[in-house]
Amino acid sequence: MNRFFEFSNSQMKTLTVLVVLVVSFAGYKFVRDYYLTQSKPTTAWNVKYMDQYRPTLVLNPNLAPADSLELIPGIGPEFARRIVLFRDNNGPFLSVDSLLNVPGIGPKTLLNIKKYFEVK
Repeated sequence: MNRFFEFSNSQMKTLTVLVVLVVSFAGYKFVRDYYLTQSKPTTAWNVKYMDQYRPTLVLNPNLAPADSLELIPGIGPEFARRIVLFRDNNGPFLSVDSLLNVPGIGPKTLLNIKKYFEVK
């Protein structure tokens, strides 16, 4: 009777080695994924560690339009309008600390938004 799959001895050895490798790799992945991973859940970034990093959005308050200023956390449309109005009336800001002269921006607000500004 003619068989559909007929393998020689060397082909059977090769096939056996391949099956053993595939099963071993699958077993390794199972053990790695379910037994060797850390059991503690992942957490979001911790704010106290982020203080050392510079944000990707850094604006020059002398050049930024109001809609760009609104992208900064803590500055809404009203603060953005005040910054632009103050800049137009009094000239450019000489330093980031001179944002304290803008009505409504106090030391606490400046501390939160200071890292998003750079005067050049």
